Amino acid sequence: MRVPQNEVVFQAKNVVPGSFIARDNVSNFIQWCRQDLGIQDVLMFETNDLVLKKNEKNFVLCLLEVARRGSKFGMLAPMLIQMEEEIEEEMRDQMAEGRPVALCDLRNLDELVRHALPAEPCAWVREILGCCSCPSQFPMVKVSEGKYKVGDSNTLIFVRILPGSL
Repeated sequence: MRVPQNEVVFQAKNVVPGSFIARDNVSNFIQWCRQDLGIQDVLMFETNDLVLKKNEKNFVLCLLEVARRGSKFGMLAPMLIQMEEEIEEEMRDQMAEGRPVALCDLRNLDELVRHALPAEPCAWVREILGCCSCPSQFPMVKVSEGKYKVGDSNTLIFVRILPGSL
């Protein structure tokens, strides 16, 4: 990954939300993200997404990717990005050690309640799964602290509680 050679070109004075100048600033940021940072289109947003507050999710995804890139160059990353990096590091360490992962197969919510550990993240996961109104519920497998598999997927879902969010 290379350090961006250009800065974002923008006008800071007398910018009214929704104006041409505001749209131009957003467009310049999008162009900088694509050209200088090389952010993929799937993580990008459109000018109207931000100006008209239409698709804030894509805007947030783009900002998180900018933060990820910035953290590679020594910038302080948001807590969410720091947690992602911790998870990736944990996974690399586990794979390097060749440590087997012990599974606790929990086929339904009743069984989950009987077997769940009293740790708070597990209780939160249980509460979230309890909101599911699907006719047939997916099994949840607690892989280890903060790591779960839901359904038949092999994809791990990481659950972290942000400090001060409880």
